[in-house]
Amino acid sequence: MMASLKSWFYGLQPRERWIAAIGIVVAILIVLWGALIPLFDQTAALRTAVETKQRLAVDVSRIEGVQPSGVAATRQGADQSLLVIINSTAASHGLGNPRTRADGPNKMDVTLQGASFDSIVAWLVSLHSGYGIDVESASFSGARQPGLVNGQVSLRRL
Repeated sequence: MMASLKSWFYGLQPRERWIAAIGIVVAILIVLWGALIPLFDQTAALRTAVETKQRLAVDVSRIEGVQPSGVAATRQGADQSLLVIINSTAASHGLGNPRTRADGPNKMDVTLQGASFDSIVAWLVSLHSGYGIDVESASFSGARQPGLVNGQVSLRRL
């Protein structure tokens, strides 16, 4: 079979041989492209998944180191609702009475208007260290006066 293919190829005119050779190379490249690109995409997806899981493992180990089991029950305000804790601590940090919206039993969205950024940071640190309430997401924009911000903070009780 190989000999007949070879004799067929060399029986072609030089111009036809060039066209056939280019066609064979293009066909090989298409097959390789079709086989290798999905492999490269899958490899990249797996690499990203591994990196994400490694970051998650680091975060979990950090949380376990900071908050041993059973600490949540002994935290300050464990018997108070999230709304009461947020309103009382916000007032004590000079943030007034922020607008709040419950997002489940352990999550609260808080909107602050014209608040001191330094006071917000101190308040968030106080919530984390004293009550086990962490920031899940936050977004701030500058207010008209320097040092004041408007923002949205999503808080979650651990």
